[in-house]
Amino acid sequence: LLAVGCPFEVLFLFLLVSGVHGFFQHANLPLRCGPLNYFFSMAELHRWHHSKNIEEANHNYGQNVIIWDLIFGTFYLPKDREPPVDIGLPDLPAFPDTFWHQLASPFTWRRIKRESRASSS
Repeated sequence: LLAVGCPFEVLFLFLLVSGVHGFFQHANLPLRCGPLNYFFSMAELHRWHHSKNIEEANHNYGQNVIIWDLIFGTFYLPKDREPPVDIGLPDLPAFPDTFWHQLASPFTWRRIKRESRASSS
């Protein structure tokens, strides 16, 4: 963004807001946003994105706002159910649970896949 002329202050503010929002989005807190779900992509919507059910997970891609999901038909918020509690990667039970191990996962991908196959057998 700096390369195309975005002022540093605007970029800093965007990164700050996105970072704080990202923490709330992934914090696993039982927050209810009501009508704000049609503007912002918060934890209530984002949990569906991390569902182990691919039909549910293929929704709610918005990083900060949900407008593009509404426009492209990928918005998902069923009124008759609670967001899933069991989230994650069903085909990779050996995927790491800790923050630092998840950051290192691209470098340990072969081991993760091997251990996941072994635990599925």
